[in-house]
Amino acid sequence: SQWQVDALHLPGGYFPRGGIVLGIIGKKKPASSSSYRDVTCFGWSSWKNVMVAGYGQRALGSWDGWKAGDRGIFTYSPLKATLTLQLQREGGVREFSIHNCSLPDGAFIHLYFSKEVT
Repeated sequence: SQWQVDALHLPGGYFPRGGIVLGIIGKKKPASSSSYRDVTCFGWSSWKNVMVAGYGQRALGSWDGWKAGDRGIFTYSPLKATLTLQLQREGGVREFSIHNCSLPDGAFIHLYFSKEVT
C-alpha cells in the first residue's frame, strides 16, 4: 500500500502544541485519544520522534521532524513488516524506514493531530 501526505502548514512549537504523527496503526478505534502511544502505532512525528510500537525514539535514523512544505510518500509492506517514508523536502529526497511493524489484524493510515493543530 502507498499513500502521500503534504504538510502545507504546521504551527510552531513542539509537542503537544503543533504535534502531528503520520504513519500506520493497527486499530480502527484506539483506546486513547493519544493514539500515537498505542502499541500498534508506527510513524514519524513533528517533534523529532519516530514512533515504534507506541514509543518515541528521538531522531531515529536522523529524523528531524515534519516541516511545512514537506511531502511524505508512505509505503507499507505487510509481508516485510516495514513502513517506509520517502520524504521530499526542499533540497532533496530522503528515505526512512521502520522495521518489525507487523500488524496481524491489518494496518490503517494514521494521522494524529494534537488539539491545537487545525
